Amino acid sequence: MNRTAVNFPHERAVQQSKLALACALFACVALFGGFGLAGASEGADLTKRAITHDDYDSWIRIQGPQISPDGQWVLYRAVPGEGDGELVVRSLDSDRELRHSIGYAPPRRPTPNPGGPPPSRSPVAGFSPDSRFVVFMINPSYEAAKKADKKGKGKKADKPTKSLGILRLSDGHVDTLERVKSFKLPKEAGAWVAYLKEAEKKDKAKGKKEKSEGSESKSASASKEGSSDGKKDKKKTFGTQLALRNLDDGGEKSFDSVTSYRLTKKSNWLLYVVSSKEKPKSDGVYAHAPGKSDTRTLMAGEGNYKRWAMDKEETRLAFLSDRDSYDADAPHFKLFGWKAGEEQAKLWVSHDTISGFPQGMAVSDKSSVSFSDDGSIVMFGIKQIPQPEKDEDEGEEKEERAKFDLWHWNDPYPQPQQLRLANRYKNQTWESVYHLNEGRFVQLADEEVPDVRLSDDGSMAFARNNQPYRQLIAFDGSYFDLYAVDPKNGSRRIVAERVPRSGSLSPGGKYVFWFDEEGDWHIHDIAAEKTRNITASVDDEIRFEREDWDTPSTPAAYGVAGWTHDDASVLIYDRFDIWEFRPDGSGARRITEGFGRENSISLRYRRLDPDEDFIDPAKPMLLSATNADTIASGFYRDQVSGNQRPQKLIMDDKGFGSVQKAKNADRLVFTRMAFDEYPDIWTSGLDFDAPKKVSKLGTQMDSFLWGKSELRDFYSADGFPLKGILIKPEGFDPSKKYPLMVYIYETLHNNLHRFRAPGPGTSINPSYYASNGYVIWMPDIEYGTGYPGRDALKCVLPGVQMLVQEGYIDRDAIGIQGHSWGGYQIAYMVTQTDIFAAAEAGAPVSNMVSAYGGIRWSTGMVRQFQYERTQSRLGKSLWDVPMRYLENSPIFWADKINTPLLILHNDEDGAVPWYQGIELIMALRRLEREAYMFNYNGEAHGLRQRVNQKDWTRRMAEFFDHHLKGAPAPDWMSEGIPGWEKETSDR
Repeated sequence: MNRTAVNFPHERAVQQSKLALACALFACVALFGGFGLAGASEGADLTKRAITHDDYDSWIRIQGPQISPDGQWVLYRAVPGEGDGELVVRSLDSDRELRHSIGYAPPRRPTPNPGGPPPSRSPVAGFSPDSRFVVFMINPSYEAAKKADKKGKGKKADKPTKSLGILRLSDGHVDTLERVKSFKLPKEAGAWVAYLKEAEKKDKAKGKKEKSEGSESKSASASKEGSSDGKKDKKKTFGTQLALRNLDDGGEKSFDSVTSYRLTKKSNWLLYVVSSKEKPKSDGVYAHAPGKSDTRTLMAGEGNYKRWAMDKEETRLAFLSDRDSYDADAPHFKLFGWKAGEEQAKLWVSHDTISGFPQGMAVSDKSSVSFSDDGSIVMFGIKQIPQPEKDEDEGEEKEERAKFDLWHWNDPYPQPQQLRLANRYKNQTWESVYHLNEGRFVQLADEEVPDVRLSDDGSMAFARNNQPYRQLIAFDGSYFDLYAVDPKNGSRRIVAERVPRSGSLSPGGKYVFWFDEEGDWHIHDIAAEKTRNITASVDDEIRFEREDWDTPSTPAAYGVAGWTHDDASVLIYDRFDIWEFRPDGSGARRITEGFGRENSISLRYRRLDPDEDFIDPAKPMLLSATNADTIASGFYRDQVSGNQRPQKLIMDDKGFGSVQKAKNADRLVFTRMAFDEYPDIWTSGLDFDAPKKVSKLGTQMDSFLWGKSELRDFYSADGFPLKGILIKPEGFDPSKKYPLMVYIYETLHNNLHRFRAPGPGTSINPSYYASNGYVIWMPDIEYGTGYPGRDALKCVLPGVQMLVQEGYIDRDAIGIQGHSWGGYQIAYMVTQTDIFAAAEAGAPVSNMVSAYGGIRWSTGMVRQFQYERTQSRLGKSLWDVPMRYLENSPIFWADKINTPLLILHNDEDGAVPWYQGIELIMALRRLEREAYMFNYNGEAHGLRQRVNQKDWTRRMAEFFDHHLKGAPAPDWMSEGIPGWEKETSDR
C-alpha cells in the first residue's frame, strides 16, 4: 500500500491532512546532510575516560539516609550495582566515620500483585531513640548469594541467612548476631532491640526429618489426629526464637516460637505472638515488660492470632483469634482486646454474643484492625462464615467440569479484570466498629456501600462508592458517590454524586471535600448538611486544576497541603501558591501572598514531622520551591497566620530532595544534585545556613568524562513555546560535529537537574551517552486532541532543526529512543520523516485499532480508556472517529519507514500487549526494512532483571554506535540469533 492509494474510506481527508502536515514541517526536515564524528575525549580532560558498560556494577548509590534523633549523626547505605555494600555512619560535627559491610542487597522485585498494597518491610537500619546505637541488617555476601542462586533447588534451610549488626557509636564497636530475620527498635525511648531469629539448622547427622520452625506445616492436633476422625488437616506457620536485647549491657531474654512482635514506643512492653509446633497449647499473645520479670499471657490456646493493632497512645491492644473454634471444620475469628497493665485480654466482639451482629457472619481476618486516635473505637471487618469444605473421599466421586470464562456484555469489569480482582472480592469484608466504652457493635459497610473509612478521631466515617460507574472505567474514567457515615449507628447519607477521582474526609471528621469536573473545590459540612463551592469566588485567572493538562479527560487538581487544627481551614495549591479556605467558603486568602505567581515559583509544603496530623497556623512552614522558567529549586519559609511574604532560605540551579529533620534537634539532612553533581548528603540548620556536604561519593565521578545539562527554549511547528534539556559532553567544542541522541516521552524539562547514575536499564542512560561523545536532546511535547503522533512530530523536529542550525550536530548521525508512550511516538515519526539515522522504539503501540480493544494484562483492564481519554488522546471511540485510529497507527504507514529500527517488546508486558511489537516487526520483515526486535523472556513492560538490563543496554549502544558513529555491526545485527541456537549463542 502506498500513501497515494489508500484503500479505506475518507482517503481524501486523510491525504489532505498529511499534505498539510508535510507543508508545516517542510522547513524542519529540509537540507539535512553532511557527516562528521566526535570522539569521546575531543576537547576534554585527557586524564579522564569514557564510561563503559563494565562500570555499572561498581557504581555506588546512596540508599536510606537517616539523621539521628539528636541530630549528631547520619547513616546511609553505600550500595554498588553488583557486590557487597556498606553501612556508613558519619558524625555531622566532625570527620569521624564508621563503616561496616552489609553484604549484597539485590534490587527489589515488583510486588506480585501490582494492584494490591505494597508488602510490609522490616527496617534495614535505624538509630536507637537515644542516638547511641545503630542497629542494621547484614545480608549474605554477593559471592554467597550468587552461589545459592546457582544451586537454585537448595532447601530454604541451606540458603545463606542474614545477620544483625549492633554498632555502638561511642567507640565504633560492632556486635554481630547470626541467623536473624528482622529487628525492631522502640520509637521514642528505651535502650532495647527485639530481633527474630531464623530457624535452627537441621541436624542431618541425627537424621531429623521434621520441618523446621518458621515453616508452614500441619498443626500438631491435625498431625496427631490424622484423617481417621474426619477432620481436615490445618496449616499453620510456626514461629522461631525471639530475642530481646539490652543495648547497654548485651543481656538477652529469649521467647520461643514467635511469629510476630512489636516494641511499644517507650519500651514499656514487648508484645509477641506464639505459634508452636511442639506445644500448640502455648499459642497465644503475650506481653513482656523489658527489664522486668513481668511476662503476661494475654490469651493462649491452640489457634491463629492475627491482625493486631494498638491505639495512638499505646494503651490498648486489639487482635483477632480463632482459638475458640479452631477445631471446627470452618473456624471463625473473634475480636479480643487488652488494656495495657491488665493481666489478660478480654473478648470484645463475637458474632454469637454481641447485640446487633448480622446473622451468618463473623469477625474476619481478611481485614485490618485499627483504632481511633483516642482508643475508644476499634474498626475491623466482618464476613460471611465460610461453609466447611467436603473431604475428598466424602460423597460421590467429583464430577469433571468444563473450565471457562464468560465474557458478558454487561459485566461491571471485563473478565481479565474480574480475575485480577477475584481475591479482593472473595475476601471482601464489611467494615464495622466496636465502641469500647458502651460495648456496642455497629456495622458500617455492606454490599451497597462497601468502602468505608473512619476519621482519625472516630467522630465520623466516610464512604466512597464506584459501583454505579464501574463500566465507565473502561473508556471514560473513575467516578464515585460520596457518603457521610455515622459510626454511632451506621446511618449514612450521600453528600455528592459522580465525583471524579473520589474525595476525602477532613482529619477531624467534620467535612467531606472533593474536586469537581469544572475545576473547583467543594466542601460538605456534615453537621449542617450544606455543600459549598469554596473556590468559586477566586479570580477566574487563578486555576486550581492543572494548567498544563493536555488529555481529553477531567483535569487533576494541584492538590491539598493539609488542614489546620480542628478542621478550621484547608490549604489548597494552585500552580504556584498556597491558599487558605475556611469550610464555609469565607476569607479565601493566599498564605504565600501571591509571591509564587509573581515570580513563577511553585511553592509546596514540605512536612518535616511524619506524625503531624494538622498544620499549626502559628508555626513556620518549610516550602519547597521550583522556578518554572529556570527549574532552579530550593526552599522558602512561611506560615499560615500573618501576611508576611515567603522568606527565601536557599535557591540554586540544583535539585533538592530527601529533606529530613532530626527528631530532637533543629538540624536537617538533605540531598542536592545536578546532572553533573552526584546527589550527596548535606546538612544544615533549619535556615539552610552554611550547608555542609556529609557524604563524598561524588568523587567517583572524578575519573570519568561526564557532561552538563542546560535548559533550552524553542518553538513547535505551530509556534507554541516549549522547553527541552540539552546535554553536552564534557569538553564540548562547538566547532566539532557530534552525533545527536534524542530521547522523548512527554514533558521532560522538569528533570533538568536530575543526576543520572551510570547503570543499565530499559532506556538510554544519558550519562553513558554523554560520556561517549553524544549530544543528548530531551524535548517537551505539547498535545492537542486527536493526533498525538503528529503533535510529537511538530515538537520533536523543530528542536532537532534548531540544534542542527547551531552547527555542532552531524546531520547524518541523529538517533532517537523512547519507551512505551515514547516508543509509540517514535514508531509513528519514522513513518513520516527520514531525519533519523537510527531509532529505538520500546514497547510501542503500532496498531491503535487492534490495541483499542486489547487488555492491560497487569490489571486486566481494557485499553479503551487510554485511547479515548488519557495518554493516546484520540478523544472519541473507534466507531466515532475510525480515521483517527488508522491515521495514528504506524502499522498502516510501515512501508514509508526507511530508518533502521530497533524494538524492545517483552512477552510478559502487562501494559502494552507484545503483539503490538510483533505486528510492527512482521510488517517490516515483509517490507524488507532493517529492523530488530528483542523479547526478553518473562520480562514485563520494563526490564527488571539486571542481567537482562545489562544485555539490552549493551546491544542498544551497539546499534546506535554502528549507525551514528560508524562502529562495526555486532554479529547479532549482521547474522541474527536463530531460535534453535539462543541457549548457546554468544552473539
